[in-house]
Amino acid sequence: MLPEWDKKYSINNEKIDEQHKKLFELAARVEEISDRPIYQVELKKIVAEFFHYIKIHFQDEENYMAEINYPYLNQHKLMHKQITKSMIKLIQSIKSTNDLKEKLYIVVNSWLIEHIIQHDMMIEYWKQSTQIKNSSDSFEEEKPKIKNFLYQCQCEGKTHKVPYDIHLKMQYSKVQFKCKECSANLILCKEKTEI
Repeated sequence: MLPEWDKKYSINNEKIDEQHKKLFELAARVEEISDRPIYQVELKKIVAEFFHYIKIHFQDEENYMAEINYPYLNQHKLMHKQITKSMIKLIQSIKSTNDLKEKLYIVVNSWLIEHIIQHDMMIEYWKQSTQIKNSSDSFEEEKPKIKNFLYQCQCEGKTHKVPYDIHLKMQYSKVQFKCKECSANLILCKEKTEI
């Protein structure tokens, strides 16, 4: 079951938060149709609405990140391009209504919702941390908790805590990091993050 919009996913920008809420609503519609019969025309309409909406949202979000000097803007743009490409590929490779429903659900779940929960939240974490650094009372304020991404190697029971910038390199630049003990490539865990 896909998560629902919650204030904990807010990046404290009204426009972006409203767009995220709309994307969660569209995702819920995709989930709802995944378990019932649907005409291909209705399904194509949902795909088109999703595609149109994410293009607008991505542009607005990229403008916001540029405005606040977000240091991972280029990596984030690359993620947006990959989501858009996967949507285009999905639309072009429709074989049947069931095939489209299945693929759309995967795209919505693994790309879009995960993207909002994991990567868009990092915008807010970064923004909070820079505000604290620039505050004259920084010694009294609590620093925001930055997430580490959990990776595994071949060592039994060992997990590696990887900071966000390294995680981005590993996932989106295809840079490989190896465990110093077993020399195996690190692989993203299913749990993915730790605060």
